[in-house]
Amino acid sequence: MKFIRLWHLIAFQSLILSGMFLKAYYPLWVGKEVVLRVVPRDPRDLFRGNYVALSYSFSTLNLDSIPNDLETGKTYHFGDALYLELIQKGKFYEPAALYQERPENKLCLRVMPSYAYTHQKGGYISLQGGIESYFTNPKQATKLEELTSWQNRDSVTIGVAVKIAPNGTARISEIIF
Repeated sequence: MKFIRLWHLIAFQSLILSGMFLKAYYPLWVGKEVVLRVVPRDPRDLFRGNYVALSYSFSTLNLDSIPNDLETGKTYHFGDALYLELIQKGKFYEPAALYQERPENKLCLRVMPSYAYTHQKGGYISLQGGIESYFTNPKQATKLEELTSWQNRDSVTIGVAVKIAPNGTARISEIIF
């Protein structure tokens, strides 16, 4: 009897881990690939290893510059889902509109406020899409560190290939120099 309980516990834990794996890789399997312009920073960290912290054009978004359906006076908290419509401009995708509900037949990235934000007419909102960190190998981290130094910062354009699933979740597939 104890063996059966142990087996059920192991099976349950395996199912949980499998679900976490499937959820993480879902956008990579079914997502549409887009390229977003980024400003990388902090290519290496003593404690976290070789990673790049990424900042996007939507990281701090001017709500006067794009249409949105946010309710005036409503406070949006970290974890509240918002949907950022993306349209292609040249080889990069840029923010086009911000919605509270995911619109049908539009390419939207699921984002959330970085901190509590009470919407007033216009203003800026800080958003996160869950794609702000990318772990890389030491060789690529060294190359990123050289490219993003103060001497090269204005002359180098770096993009990130991101796959966005139909539900708006996204995962980074590669960094493009």
